[in-house]
Amino acid sequence: MSEQNTLAFTKKYGPWAVIAGASHGVGAALADQVAAKGLNCVLVARREDALTDLKNQLVDRYGVEVLVVTLDLTLDDAADRLVAAVADREVGLLIYNAGGDPYITRFLDTPVEDWCKLLHLNTRTIMRCCHAFGGRMVARGAGGVLLVGSQAALGGVRKLAMYAATKSFAMTLGEGLWAEWKGQGVDVLNLLIGTVDTPTMRDAMVRQGIAGALTMQLAKAEDIAAIALRELPNGPTLIHPDDLAESPTGSHSGLARREHVQRISAESALFIGD
Repeated sequence: MSEQNTLAFTKKYGPWAVIAGASHGVGAALADQVAAKGLNCVLVARREDALTDLKNQLVDRYGVEVLVVTLDLTLDDAADRLVAAVADREVGLLIYNAGGDPYITRFLDTPVEDWCKLLHLNTRTIMRCCHAFGGRMVARGAGGVLLVGSQAALGGVRKLAMYAATKSFAMTLGEGLWAEWKGQGVDVLNLLIGTVDTPTMRDAMVRQGIAGALTMQLAKAEDIAAIALRELPNGPTLIHPDDLAESPTGSHSGLARREHVQRISAESALFIGD
């Protein structure tokens, strides 16, 4: 990215970025690349040691300010705690990368209390974060919301029923917010990804007895992060890697989803107003 483009990025999405789920993988890669563009970072996850290590790296490499917020995002009041920790810092970019499925089981094989934690993580907490930080961005007329999701959001999946359902909520929320905020200077992008080369993904594959779990070629977190930040202005949905083809086609392409959101929003305005 050129110096001019970096300055434009910082002006629109700075001076602070909140990265939820920043302890490893795509979240950590996003934090690194956001900091490289000059944004200060609020790093959020449960693992304080990993966040502190990342903080030290970002400060040393880029000279940015970094706030570590150790927080379990499945808690009922997680969003309130995060907003309180951020305080009056001017947040121009919200990245919600949390929400992986730690269970990967059939629905009835996991206690409902555990499913409720996943439900809070991918619905209540994400909604409240979008409301709190998105409201600040709309008020100032600039900003961005990046919701890192999954292709599971596109429909039900065996052994991922709750994960798919909650990711679908996040995707639909993001598309609606894109339609509401695109004329107010705030970009919204759902990034729907498949398998990514992270320790969590590798561990899950090993637990499931997948052949080649440790050697299979998977997309790299840093590549996913670069694509996400590049495509942030081009919401509402990017399906990786399908939409990177020269001519993506089919009803599940990001382009098709954008056209659907635009059409339905226009049709609905006849009955519910702009």
